[in-house]
Amino acid sequence: MKKILAVILAAVLVLSFCGCGIPFTAEKIIGDSKIYSERDIEKAMNRVYSKFGRDFEGCVLLELEYDEEYSKARMYDWADQYDADEAIILLSKFYVAGENGSLALGETYSKWNWILVRDFGGAWELMTWGYG
Repeated sequence: MKKILAVILAAVLVLSFCGCGIPFTAEKIIGDSKIYSERDIEKAMNRVYSKFGRDFEGCVLLELEYDEEYSKARMYDWADQYDADEAIILLSKFYVAGENGSLALGETYSKWNWILVRDFGGAWELMTWGYG
């Protein structure tokens, strides 16, 4: 009986990691910001969580970070490219735990960029993602 329960538990764990992307386990890293409030940054992070959970099948999001120096160096170019007032760049680290059509199984991807833009005070819109 114990062996059967152990097998069932193992199967549930494997299936949970191989289904849709798992963003809720991610560590949020929000450094000090002179540009955005913590609430602004968290709203941008929530957009990424939503996209990751929906479209990064087989992946586990480990970290999602706002680094002001990194973002500041690139934000004006991204805002111009998308004809927006503001841009924010978030960095993530995730692990590919299950089959995914374009990402290598068993690999950890670090410094994966998420580019979001908005007009002043508006909602963040996720424009693109990948290595920057």
